[in-house]
Amino acid sequence: MRLFAYIAPAVLLFVAVAAAGIIRTDSFQASSDGSNIVLRWITDDETNVAHFDVERRTGTDGDFVAIATVDAKGPSLYEYTDYSAFHKVTTIYQYRVKVVFADKTPSLYVGPVTVAHSVSGVRRTWGSIKAMFR
Repeated sequence: MRLFAYIAPAVLLFVAVAAAGIIRTDSFQASSDGSNIVLRWITDDETNVAHFDVERRTGTDGDFVAIATVDAKGPSLYEYTDYSAFHKVTTIYQYRVKVVFADKTPSLYVGPVTVAHSVSGVRRTWGSIKAMFR
């Protein structure tokens, strides 16, 4: 049992370092523009990365749910807009990015980041009307 106390932190440190080598430290951000939520992250090394899964949960408890898959395109700035966020008037969301590897290496998670999102009732109604005609 004593050995486990030393191994577990070492494994967690390895996972954190591996994720930091793919997604630049402190580059994963979320912001609300009053209609949608925009996520941004910068990658440094995408060797063996197949894609990124964007996951969200409402509030700070509960399970994350996958809402999008973003294909890997090589080291660059990524931006994902969550257009479904306009459905709620005021809420807190948390997002994280799951790094999925091509060779089935266990996935890594970056985040979560928390964002407060407030949408006016008029904007939310207009967004729902537009969605009916898409």
